[in-house]
Formats: sequence, structure tokens, C-alpha cells
Amino acid sequence: MSDLTVEKTNTYDRLIVSLEAGLGTLQILLAVCDNTALRQQTMRQYEEELEAQGVRVYRLSINPQEPSLLQALIDGKIENASQAIATVTGAEKISNLGDRQTLKSFLGYLQWTREALRRYPMPIVLWLPSALLPEVANLAPDFWSWRGGTFTFKSAFSTPVSTDPIYITKLSEDSSKRSSGSVLSVLQLEESLAEAIKTWGEESANTEPIYYQLGRAYSERVWKGEAIDREKEQLFAETYLNRAITLQKRYKRQYDLSYSLNSLGYMYKNLGYWDKAETIYKESLQVSEEIGDRRIVANTFGQLGDIERNRGNWDASEALYRQYLQVSEEIGDRAGMASSWGVLGDIERNRVNWDAAEALYTQSLQVREEIGDRVGMATSVGCLGETALGRGNLDEAEKLLQQALNEMDALGMTWSIGETNWDLALLEKQRGNLIIAQQYYEKAKSIYQQLGAKKKLEGIEQEWLA
Repeated sequence: MSDLTVEKTNTYDRLIVSLEAGLGTLQILLAVCDNTALRQQTMRQYEEELEAQGVRVYRLSINPQEPSLLQALIDGKIENASQAIATVTGAEKISNLGDRQTLKSFLGYLQWTREALRRYPMPIVLWLPSALLPEVANLAPDFWSWRGGTFTFKSAFSTPVSTDPIYITKLSEDSSKRSSGSVLSVLQLEESLAEAIKTWGEESANTEPIYYQLGRAYSERVWKGEAIDREKEQLFAETYLNRAITLQKRYKRQYDLSYSLNSLGYMYKNLGYWDKAETIYKESLQVSEEIGDRRIVANTFGQLGDIERNRGNWDASEALYRQYLQVSEEIGDRAGMASSWGVLGDIERNRVNWDAAEALYTQSLQVREEIGDRVGMATSVGCLGETALGRGNLDEAEKLLQQALNEMDALGMTWSIGETNWDLALLEKQRGNLIIAQQYYEKAKSIYQQLGAKKKLEGIEQEWLA
């Protein structure tokens, strides 16, 4: 551990002492680290030290489809727990998914797993990203209360070397001006990648997860409109995700491959590159079906349905969303069901079937309220506002659209904010309030320009001038 700071060395020493002292007893140790290379290095170091003492070492990972620490231990088929330790990773992927329901499931399993874990009299090191630590403390308090210790490994910033140094300087300057953690996440991941390449090489299986995380971080900055230079960050996202995809195929990491494909496809879809997105999503669908990941299968049907909807192929879109709904119902995914009803409502609204659209939106809103999905609730309210607008009920439409817009602003739903401003522009134009309408139109236009959504921008410009 010569390359670690004194603080890191002291933290490591405390961890190794806890592992050695805890052999033969159940001991939950939480290790916190946001630097992938440092995490891999630390795990390898203590595993080698303990293996040299005759301790059996298990390396396990939490499956996002069944995000249970206990299930990871069961799947690991542990034979000798009295002279063994287990290292459990995967929580960082759950944190990165952006799927609040999966995260809630993970925390729920932790909260109610104490008795079941007693069958494993061994130290268990659960690695967490720092952002997840307060979630565990707040939402899994029983688990938190009987943990054996928390060990935080911090990494000081070094100059990232894997991208344009001038651009990284811009990112560093931007990080001091913005409250969003996205810039810092990119800088941390660039640092991790530089260390990983130096330690293991560009083509290593250990380097692959950082390519994915970095590509995903850049792709999110692009489609959320946070990029300093959209074209450059889009290129970074494509480059890193494609590197991850290449290595995931080489090392047969099918679960990881499905996530990388979906991240790339989602960026393309949000930028309006329908053909590119469709190609990526069809490959993702094939991979997800092969590994039996029904949740991703359902989501991919929905993404393909969105592409057809944006192309104006409403019947094709409906068929794909019916498949999304069917799979969601089969696996009990209520969020997926609500999303399906919402888009099916869009299709009926496009067909001018106002009653059918309203019924589907209301059904979607009800489930989203029950599961506490604020983003989905804002979306559903906005859709009900659009339905009222289509019927010519301008006062009701304004009330619903303003309600949705307020919530979207609070949640940072950039794309939806653009769409709702556009709806309000059309509403005020119908009323003859052209100055107010122009103001809403300019807001929508600015957002689509910021997001680089060229096709959407062209569409509203043509409609506005018509």
C-alpha cells in the first residue's frame, strides 16, 4: 500500500485488523470508496494477505434483479464460513442505475436480513459508494446499527490524462460554479481510469467497469443538457461506452453489456438519432433475453416503442408498448406498468381518442402516486394537461400544465420542462396572448438548443411558423 496516503493506510490497517479479529463470527464491515481503481487495489491487497494466512476468500456481487446481500451470499455457495471472509460489490451499480425502486429493494433487504445472515459466521465487507452511505443509515437503520465498522477510502485528485487536458481544466472550473455533482463525478472517474490503465492496462477486465461508468456519466451530462461542449462530451460518451462494450463482450459480462448498450441507446434516443438508437436497443434486447433479465427486456421494448412514436409510427409504437406492459405485469413491475399506460395514453391522444387517453393517464397517475414516483406524477399531470388542451379546455389545461411545470422545475426534469413550456406556448397562442406565447416558445426553444435536440427543435420551429 505504498502509494496510499497515511490516512488511507490507517484506514486499511483498521480494516485488516477487523477482518482478522472477526474470523469465525458474523461481522458486517462497510467499506466506502468512489474510486474504482483504489477499491480494486484495496480488495486485492487484503484478500492476498488473508489468503496467505489460509483464509478462504469469496468475491461476490449483488444482482440488480434481486438486490439482496443475502442472495449474493447464497449464490456464492460458501462452504467454510469459520475461516473465510466475503467481499461484496455491486452496490455501486445499483446506485448508478437511477432506478429508485431497485435501490429501495436493496435497502429493504438490508433492513430485514439480520437473522438470515447469522448462518454466515464470517466477516462480510460490503463496498458502497459514498452517496449510498446516508441512504443505508436512514432507510436501513437496523442494519446500520449492528454494522461492525465503517471504513472510508478517499482519493485525492490528480490530473486526469485520458481526455483533452484543456477540456478537463474547463470541467474543473465548472465544478466550482455548479451545485450538481456530475462534474465532480466525471473528474473522479477520469482519475480512476488513469490509475486503472496505469495499474492494469487499457484492455484489462478491471478497467472495463470504469469505461462504463465514465461513458454513462458523460452520456447523462449530454442528454441532461449539463455538457460544457455537447459534441465533445457526446464523443467521450460514445468512446468510453464502446470501449466498455468491446471488453464486456470479450469477457462475457452480459449483464454489464446490457447496461452499456442501454446507456448508449438512451443518449442517442434523447438526441433524436432514431436509427442509431434502434440498432443499439435491438442488440440490448437480444442480450437481455439471453440472460433472462425480464426487467431490462421490458424497458427495451418501451425504448423501441418510444423510437417508433417519435417517428410517428403509432401502431408500431403501440405494439411494442403492449409488450412492455405485458412483461411488466408478469414481473409485477408497477412502475413499468404505469409508464406503459402513460405512453398508451399518448398514442390514444394522438388518435384524438380523448376519453381513452384521459383514462390511461389517470390510471398511470394513480399508480405513480401509490409508489411515490414524483417524476412520473409530474409527467402524468402534464399529460392530463395536454389532453385538456387538445379538448379546448384551456383553463383546466393551464392549471394542470402549471402544476406539472412547478414540479418539473423542482425535480430538474429538463426535457419535460421544455415540452411543458411548448404546450403553454400553444395554449396562450390559442387565447391570442401572443407576447406571453412567444415567451413560453423561447423558453422551450432554448432548452432544446441546450440539449442539442435538433429534430425536436426543427419540429417546433416549423409548427410555430405554420
